[in-house]
Amino acid sequence: MPAMQVKAIGQFPKLLDQFPFPTLVSSAFLKLGDMFRSSPNSMRYHIAQVFESSQHHLVQVTHTEELLKRVISVLYSNDPIARVLALRLIGNASVVFARYPEAQHGVFLRYQSTHPLEIAATVQTTELMLKYSPELLNIVWETIISKANDSKVPDPVRAQLIRSLQHAASNLQLGTRHGNTFASGICN
Repeated sequence: MPAMQVKAIGQFPKLLDQFPFPTLVSSAFLKLGDMFRSSPNSMRYHIAQVFESSQHHLVQVTHTEELLKRVISVLYSNDPIARVLALRLIGNASVVFARYPEAQHGVFLRYQSTHPLEIAATVQTTELMLKYSPELLNIVWETIISKANDSKVPDPVRAQLIRSLQHAASNLQLGTRHGNTFASGICN
């Protein structure tokens, strides 16, 4: 990976802060999405960092669906590290991606993984997405309860799973519907 590319990618947040015009922001993120899709994992890591540090600009992206298509293709890769990086990027872009069923479904499928880093990234991404799309909890509720009860899942990840359920408490309808399941599922 050429150092010049990493340096150029690292300049994106500064560029977006200096020139926060929707057309420039959209073009920059779409270019980063293209690079994310076709780059090695070392470059994907730096691109995910740019999404994290510039997430406040994501609301200006006018072609969010196109950006999601470019990023989500990596989520279906055979490489678990690539999938972890895609999960991290999707989590950092939850402000715009959380409402899309494609993103929700892609993240939900990652709960089937046996790779510990991928499970941890999936839980973290779910937690970030729940901030912007609380109804996602209806989809992942049973899976979260199941994984929280799975002794093969590392304790820090199980704790994070339980913390992600706090979104049920903030949503009265979800809290009422799932409260009894939570109490019986976790306390057993």
